[in-house]
Amino acid sequence: MQGCGGVDAFAATRLAAGTAFLVVAAASDLRTRRVRNPLWIALGTLGLVVLVVELFVESAPWPTWSLAGSAALLFYAVFFGRPLFDEDGFHARPGRIVLFLAAAAMWIAPVGSVGTVASSVPIVELASMPVMVVLYELMLRARLLGGGADAKCLMALTLLVPTYPDASPFPVFTADPRVQPAFQAIFPFSFVVLVDALILQLVVPVGLFVYNLTRGDIGIQSFLGYRAPLDPFPKHVRLMERITDRGEHVVVLRPKRESDPTAEIVKLRAAGIRRAWVTPWVPFMVPLLGGFLLAFLAGNLLVAVLSLAR
Repeated sequence: MQGCGGVDAFAATRLAAGTAFLVVAAASDLRTRRVRNPLWIALGTLGLVVLVVELFVESAPWPTWSLAGSAALLFYAVFFGRPLFDEDGFHARPGRIVLFLAAAAMWIAPVGSVGTVASSVPIVELASMPVMVVLYELMLRARLLGGGADAKCLMALTLLVPTYPDASPFPVFTADPRVQPAFQAIFPFSFVVLVDALILQLVVPVGLFVYNLTRGDIGIQSFLGYRAPLDPFPKHVRLMERITDRGEHVVVLRPKRESDPTAEIVKLRAAGIRRAWVTPWVPFMVPLLGGFLLAFLAGNLLVAVLSLAR
């Protein structure tokens, strides 16, 4: 199903929808450092609707429908119902356990059909959908992702762009044609978005260092933050300096995001300190928006860098 300029109509729809939703998310993240769940529920649902239409138009076989159903169950389970694990530990919730078992069965059932069922929709790539939803949840729990909104964004993008889009002449950078199919199976599109976003975020420490260099503030902390007045204390930053119980003045390179700086600010002021190192709470939705556009139009930046390095 081709749109203008050879770009597949489904790819064009996904690009437009993803860009629009991520622009709204980035604006909210910049303004309040929060993105509410309804946005991700709407984006994931839209992605499922587009996928259902695509599967119907392409007369896709049953394994593709089963894989899409498995991903849908896991996605909505993130937003609705009480979790099996919380701060109090494990809770046996029969309904939720049955739901997860159903999702697992819907994922396992088509596995034997991979490579034997002819389909214009790549079954191997669709099989990664439930896996990526679970992976992003695990990455959030392991604190490999900065916040819940980041993980939920990537889950929604997994449903929106479940397979590599047919957007010729994009992306500009691709792997060797001999390994491209394996590459697409191992690195799903939403993971490429994450990789590109992380590469874009490297601009932040470089920018901070250049800013600090112009002010004569040099040190390892100059890659992570900048000096700011304690009165008034700026918004959306974390305090890096502390006065310990022994009265020592120290710099903490990775302060906890949830910590209340009020008590520490009082101690620092009492010690005669008026300006202290802070690290900005950088909204990750902005690089995720850039990563989404780059993944669509440029491809995997890591592959591009490695190709240029050879």
